[in-house]
Amino acid sequence: MIYLVAQRKLRDYIREHGLAAGARLPSEANLAAELGVSRISLREATRSLQTLGVIEAQHGNGLFVSEFSFKPIIEQLPYGLAGPGTAVAEVLTAREAMEAGLMPAVARAGLDEELRRCAALAREMIECDERGEDYQELDEEFHRTLYSGLRNPLVDNLIDLFWRLFGELCREAGDRLAAPAPHRGVVHARIIEALMAQDEELASRRMHEHFDDLRRRVAALGDS
Repeated sequence: MIYLVAQRKLRDYIREHGLAAGARLPSEANLAAELGVSRISLREATRSLQTLGVIEAQHGNGLFVSEFSFKPIIEQLPYGLAGPGTAVAEVLTAREAMEAGLMPAVARAGLDEELRRCAALAREMIECDERGEDYQELDEEFHRTLYSGLRNPLVDNLIDLFWRLFGELCREAGDRLAAPAPHRGVVHARIIEALMAQDEELASRRMHEHFDDLRRRVAALGDS
């Protein structure tokens, strides 16, 4: 497609001219002439690059190079993953592999503040378990907080993606998804205990144990 050629040329232009985030691009007419493409093709290319977060349009002020972020790309993933035929188990497997794999990085990072907050959240979960209350919001905050200190935007965005996508798939499953096991709060607390002790292997093992319950619930979907 012609606009893809224009898109590639525009990317090359940004790179070759060393344009940093916030740099203003030439006018559409001048840019089309410099790239050797039609203004229509350039317009289509700029729209697609805006979707990808490469450039941004400021109303009445032109086009600018965007600050790089994985978020626009990652936000498109649910549309490819959540369609018919996608198994909840596939999403769960990816999430488990990432979270358990991150345990050594968290253990070594000295994230005292984040771990203290996670310990407090785990205590709240235990109290909710004792009262028989649901605590999905606490669970989500626990996992987001756990990795926030790594200062890795890709990890943060993937955690958000997995929670959103897994939540959507679980809602679709409805009553076919088995109820969560009791004492999940204790499982979360054990993860933090291992991390505070900087025991990477134990932390990874306990994170896998945390996902045992989710695998059990998801497996019930295949039996229903």
